[in-house]
Amino acid sequence: AVATYAEAQPALRRGLSQLERYLGLVALLSLLIGGIGVAQTVRAWLAARLNAIAVLRCLGLTPGETVALYLGQTAALGLAGSLLGALLGSLLPLIVPRLLGGLIPVDAVSLYQPAAILRGVGLGIAVALLFSLPPLLSVRRVPPVRVFRHSAEPLPAPRRTWALLGLVLLGGIAALATAQSASVLLGLAFAGGLAALTAGLALGAAGASRLARRWRPRRGLTGSAGVALRHGLAALGRPGAGTTGAVVALGVGVMVVLGLFVVEELLARQLDTDVPDDAPAAFLVDIQPDQWPGVETLLEDSGAEDIESVPVVMARFTALDGVPVDELVEPRRSPPMAGLGGNDEAEEDDGPERWALTRELRVTYMDRLPEDNRILETLGPKSLGLAPWSDPNVAEVSIEQDFAEDLNVGLGSVLAFDIQGVPLELTITSIRSVDWGTFGINFFLVVEPGVLEPAPQWRLATFRLPPEDVQPFQDRLSAGFPNVTLLPIREILERIVGVLDRLGFAVRFLGGFTVLAGLVILGGAVAATAARRGREVALLKTLGQTRFGVAAAFAVEYALVGLLAGLIGAVGAGVLAFAVATRGFEIPFAFEAPAYLVAILLTAVLTILAGLITSGPALGSKPAEMLRRQ
Repeated sequence: AVATYAEAQPALRRGLSQLERYLGLVALLSLLIGGIGVAQTVRAWLAARLNAIAVLRCLGLTPGETVALYLGQTAALGLAGSLLGALLGSLLPLIVPRLLGGLIPVDAVSLYQPAAILRGVGLGIAVALLFSLPPLLSVRRVPPVRVFRHSAEPLPAPRRTWALLGLVLLGGIAALATAQSASVLLGLAFAGGLAALTAGLALGAAGASRLARRWRPRRGLTGSAGVALRHGLAALGRPGAGTTGAVVALGVGVMVVLGLFVVEELLARQLDTDVPDDAPAAFLVDIQPDQWPGVETLLEDSGAEDIESVPVVMARFTALDGVPVDELVEPRRSPPMAGLGGNDEAEEDDGPERWALTRELRVTYMDRLPEDNRILETLGPKSLGLAPWSDPNVAEVSIEQDFAEDLNVGLGSVLAFDIQGVPLELTITSIRSVDWGTFGINFFLVVEPGVLEPAPQWRLATFRLPPEDVQPFQDRLSAGFPNVTLLPIREILERIVGVLDRLGFAVRFLGGFTVLAGLVILGGAVAATAARRGREVALLKTLGQTRFGVAAAFAVEYALVGLLAGLIGAVGAGVLAFAVATRGFEIPFAFEAPAYLVAILLTAVLTILAGLITSGPALGSKPAEMLRRQ
């Protein structure tokens, strides 16, 4: 029989499911960033169509009909963009395996994935329609008098309308996240976290705009540089500047890219440093008792050092403190919540407690505990150290603290086992902690000597060898003892670090598209005010300002937007990285200031470049032509 990853142990299935959901939500977050870009693009598009909308209103179209007309056009554009994205996404399996350095076979995934294509196109259209609703509000409020007076702008919508629209957006994002993750709770948490982040970015942008409006520097800002700085500060706080949208979009992009980069660096560093210098080179598994002398001799002849071996006995729980396992397992099965999907049901049924009770356990026995074990609680004298056996009247067992918490047992609890059909009861007389990072031989359950010796068993061994000697030893081992399995620890971890490095490159590669989306959003925000920018440039040039001076003033404004977005996004990235590292991967978090500083400065530089490129037509316009249009 062949067991696939879908039939793996529950902890592995749960981890793969969580990874799949995480990547799905990262993809959804990138799609939502694109949705913000859609909103800004639609806003710029509608800003250029205000005169045409006014003509349609004069011809008798109602506000609702006008919104329906442009909503249909938005849906058509969203469909075209989604189909193009689906086509490009279908071609990625040809590129990704090559980017990952052969970790994935080129033909591992079929290019034709109709379900994935339909899902992607559906999500793309839904996001496009959802995020086009805010700018489409302005269509309803375009005054017909704009046909005669181009300066007539759409009236602002009432606050209750914006509140209702915010609820619709939040509900739509929650629905999309639920569909993407197959979990109502995860979808709601994703929507809530995104709302909190957006609110923080919006409040930061609003606070900066208010501060820019109120700050009136009068000293120390002279000359062309002073004029550019004063104008840039004033422009940041003017009504309709689009500061909030640009800061939110860029801030989310910075948070995603920087947060994922920091997590990947922390995880790679942790894996790289987790293997101590004195860690064993490999594990030998399934050594039969009569084979051990020969295997040990082979290790010694190969120059192996620090050879350690312990017996392993396979056992299953039958009862805890007199309560049969069948009675303990059933209450711990909780029905899945409605709407969470099939994967959640499997996770609820295979929680850590149930898996601990129903799995086949590997148990050992030894006189003294390994040196990386520490006794936390004991029924015997406190000074027993690594030899915790103290009660000759009971069969003793020492249990690892986390495993004890999973089983909900403690000192004095009686564990009943079935060992190859033979019943056995053991009493917990000590609880210990284990430093799993040493990669030494450790077990959840260690039994005192004299209890398990008659049971069927095999041996587990570790040793140290130089990396270049491991393969020759494995060849001799396979020839003499073909049933023994060698697991090279360092090679496995080096492969994991290599995979992580390549995945990190892929994340940063895709993160570049997120940053690009943020810059496109900024460009959309600038393009949406192209007409006003043109009038502003014309007035400044008429008043004697040079084109370079106007560009410098715009650069100050864009730099402030980029610095603000980078700063708030970096704070969000730090919070995200801390939560994922400490709660998701359980690794220590380290704050690396240079990465955050570079991200903030790079955001400002890219924002300046994107803003000036988009403002190019306005900067090149002639004042007389622009003023005659008014």
